Amino acid sequence: MTNHQPFPIDPTVEQLDLFALHSAPQLQYLDWASAELEYRRFLSLKKYYPNQLLIPPGAAWQLWQAHILDTRRYRSDCDSLFNRFIDHHPYLGHDSAADRRERYFAEQLYQGLYARHYPVLAGALALSD
Repeated sequence: MTNHQPFPIDPTVEQLDLFALHSAPQLQYLDWASAELEYRRFLSLKKYYPNQLLIPPGAAWQLWQAHILDTRRYRSDCDSLFNRFIDHHPYLGHDSAADRRERYFAEQLYQGLYARHYPVLAGALALSD
């Protein structure tokens, strides 16, 4: 297996203004610095792997959901980062066995890519689920 260096956060993701999300009620108990870092890593992985369905765990998932609720900002941010809208599938895994397999694969793919590109931190990601 190749030893990968951690990915830097993509510069356009780094510049993304997420400050308004601080006031989202569903995020009030999160460790903001950790949640924001995990979300930026998710967005960076999504940018590096644009055709993969990736589902992040924990705080990154919660921050993604809060970001999506600000529809105008989310649409604009997606256009800036990805040149397209990134769909969110909050109920993926609830409808059928095939649906559950797709969700499981997306979660496993994300964790594998995270472990590859952020290896020192991958154990902490698994423990925080």
